[in-house]
Amino acid sequence: MIIVLNEKSERYKVMSLRLKIIITFVMCIAIIIFPLLYVLETTVKPFNMENAENQTLQLVDSKSNEISLWLNQRISEIRIIHEYALTNGMNLQSLKPYLTRLNKTLSTQYGNLNETFAIGAIDGYGWVNDSITINISGRDYFERVMMHDMEYIISKPIISKSDGASVFIICYPIVDNNEKIGFINGAVNLDKISEIAGGIDVYNGFSWIMNKDLDIYSIDKIDLTKEYISYEGLAKIVDKSTEKNLGTIHIGNKSGNDSTVFFSSVPYTEDWLLCTMIENKNIHAQTNYIIELVVIIGIILLILAILYAVIVSGTIVRPIYKLKNHMLEVSEGNLDSFYEYKGKDEIAVLVKVFNQMLTDIKKLITQVYKAQAQKRTTELRVLQSQINPHFLYNTLDTIQWKALEHNAYDAADMLNLLSVFFRTSLSDGKEFITVEDEVKHVRSYLEIQKIRYKDKVNYDIHMEESIFQNFVPKMIIQPLVENSIYHGLKLKKQVGYININILSENDYIVIDVTDNGLGMSEEKLCKLRNDLANSVESEHYGLYNINERLKLTFKDKYDIKIESELNKCTMVSLKIPKIREGFQCSEQL
Repeated sequence: MIIVLNEKSERYKVMSLRLKIIITFVMCIAIIIFPLLYVLETTVKPFNMENAENQTLQLVDSKSNEISLWLNQRISEIRIIHEYALTNGMNLQSLKPYLTRLNKTLSTQYGNLNETFAIGAIDGYGWVNDSITINISGRDYFERVMMHDMEYIISKPIISKSDGASVFIICYPIVDNNEKIGFINGAVNLDKISEIAGGIDVYNGFSWIMNKDLDIYSIDKIDLTKEYISYEGLAKIVDKSTEKNLGTIHIGNKSGNDSTVFFSSVPYTEDWLLCTMIENKNIHAQTNYIIELVVIIGIILLILAILYAVIVSGTIVRPIYKLKNHMLEVSEGNLDSFYEYKGKDEIAVLVKVFNQMLTDIKKLITQVYKAQAQKRTTELRVLQSQINPHFLYNTLDTIQWKALEHNAYDAADMLNLLSVFFRTSLSDGKEFITVEDEVKHVRSYLEIQKIRYKDKVNYDIHMEESIFQNFVPKMIIQPLVENSIYHGLKLKKQVGYININILSENDYIVIDVTDNGLGMSEEKLCKLRNDLANSVESEHYGLYNINERLKLTFKDKYDIKIESELNKCTMVSLKIPKIREGFQCSEQL
């Protein structure tokens, strides 16, 4: 039996094996990389974010305290001026030299070289130096410090009249005997406070100082809201600061990036807030760098794994693919398609088994072919040898003439019939004869039996003329008739009948032989059927003979059916393919 494999499907299966190996390598890397990325993203990154926020918040709070200490130092310097004896007496002529020296000495601390300190009366007029005087009556910070019991007031950012610089004022009331008699102003340049705020260098963030009225002390307000944060964002910070003095708020910056603002209230001020805005990507930069590094390493490992898997799978799949091609050649009938493989692995074992199997198959085919040929020839000769030897034909012909010389016509007829019978049996050594000759053969046999049993056996033969010249294996009807006589009619007291019908059915010839003999029981019929199916010789040797001959000739292209009813009848039906002259064997059927 030849098995044809589908080339494309087999190639796909081999390639799928390579793909499985590659996927296995990739999955091994992925099993390591993806959980690591997941842990970094879900655990390490939030943890780092929390730590970064806490550290930054501590830094901002520390800077807030630093600003507070710096302001407290400035306020302490103003207190010293307030405690100076000449100050309480408001002796301006005596104070001028003192203030002039202080301006020169402390101007760098305040960042205001022209008008660091000013002193004035409760009417708001004050002296800075001989060329500069001020009038702060009506200003918010002056009115508040005069009207309320406060040690000092820090003003909103204002513009200095002397040099146009942005400053804020520390206004300190002069009190004598619990009565406010004047004021001391300390002017601080915003650049100085901006310098302190700018000292917060963390994650490339930006810092500023403002109060809860959204007045900005360390940068121009327009620049702040234009480049960094909106008015709404500033308002959210103020709202958040009312809940707690130190905290964070997540907000988007003017560039649209997610950011976090860290804020802290500045001590020694009424409502100052130190704020630092940092983009979240900068906070996550270190963790993101680790994640990116893991991703890059993972990609490199995946590429290396794929390349290595391709190489490794190639060493596995390539010999298997070649072995498959040799198998395909074998399936197409090439039994010399041996495969030479020099490896020493499991594939080498497969190749060795394949080559050995191929050798064994060739040997078995040769043996089976010879055995079948010998068996077929031997069995046919044995079956034919059951007929009397050929020399009987000539002997009978001679006896017939002798009978006619002595007027023994009945004997001469029998000898003639017997001669026809043997002539057909021999058929010049042919294995196949026409249906017409086969019918003549069985008719001769039946006529002899009629004479022998004195008309106890009657018969009827019906044959379609269209199949007269079709060929059948010789002597396939006579054994059936003989079987009917010896197992069905011989022991019957009444006259027996044998009906023979030879019909055409598409590409087959159907031969039915029916008798009204003793028949068989159901048990005996089943045994006979099983014996024929298993090629077991039984007392019905004629049927066994025919079955074995048809099996050798037609393989599984024929059919034998046996029907019988005890004490009534038996029918044997043969169904064989139509063949023409020249048919030799069944290998092509």
